[in-house]
Amino acid sequence: MVNIIPLKEEWLPQMCELWNQELGGHFPMREQLMRQNSFQDENVYLEGSKLAIDENGRLLGFVIAKTWQEGRRGMRLGDGGGWIQAILVRSEARGQGIGSRLLEQAEEALRDAGAELTYIGRDPWHYIPGIPKELPDAKVWFERRGYEVLYEAFDLVNQTPDSTRQKYSDGAYARLLEEKDKNEMLRFFERCFPGRWFYEAQCYWDRGGKGREFVGLFMEDEMIGFCRVNDEQSPMIAQNTYWAPLFDSPLGGIGPLGVDNRFRGKGYGLAIVKDGVAELTSRGIDNLVIDWTGLVDFYAKLGFTVWKRYDLAKKTFK
Repeated sequence: MVNIIPLKEEWLPQMCELWNQELGGHFPMREQLMRQNSFQDENVYLEGSKLAIDENGRLLGFVIAKTWQEGRRGMRLGDGGGWIQAILVRSEARGQGIGSRLLEQAEEALRDAGAELTYIGRDPWHYIPGIPKELPDAKVWFERRGYEVLYEAFDLVNQTPDSTRQKYSDGAYARLLEEKDKNEMLRFFERCFPGRWFYEAQCYWDRGGKGREFVGLFMEDEMIGFCRVNDEQSPMIAQNTYWAPLFDSPLGGIGPLGVDNRFRGKGYGLAIVKDGVAELTSRGIDNLVIDWTGLVDFYAKLGFTVWKRYDLAKKTFK
């Protein structure tokens, strides 16, 4: 007898334990991270987020669905769709249709909420950008249920980073942001990167950011580029430091990065990443990760290599 019940935060320790039992070797979960991404994100869609419990009250599996619910001015992520942030069933309980039931209920709830499609991962406060290559059976499972693989994305790693600081042409210069830079930084993102990166920049300040996670590129007083740098002292667990428990020493995260298109073609993009790397190495961090990118060749110039691979996937509702 399997009961499907609503997601409740009181189950977080059991969910985290189940996650680590099934996935911890590849994606070690922390309760702090699960609370941040699966309970504190207001885009979690409770109508589609469920727990599977046996007759003895044991957690057998769960699904977490999201749809855009934030009231941020002029902003909507997800292309009119929803997200399956996570779906997991205990190994010994598989083959009984539990995963299919959880997924069907999540999809039905998202469809009823007006979603025209759904993605695997890549949600606001996501864990993964797609189906991990480390879980080949998962790709087959989702494809059988109507999901289409779009393209690959990668996490990259560098364990021998260069600490050289950069010089810039034409009067440009780079420095860590401070709290006084908040308004200029948000103006930059709204102008140059008005989608997900602007959203994440707002969330950064909302969650207590002070500026130290961004190397800003400036021309006089105008911000014209950036590279984000994350470490264990950041105000939230950032995407490129999610899997820090896999490393024996502190992990730093590089990215995203971007340059105002008015100033491209001058080598600023590569230089600002180099400065981001140098900033983290100055903090004593030798393990660096870049998450969710397709720019493998670009980052290879800085010594980054492929670490994890994902198949980005979606399902269009008919």
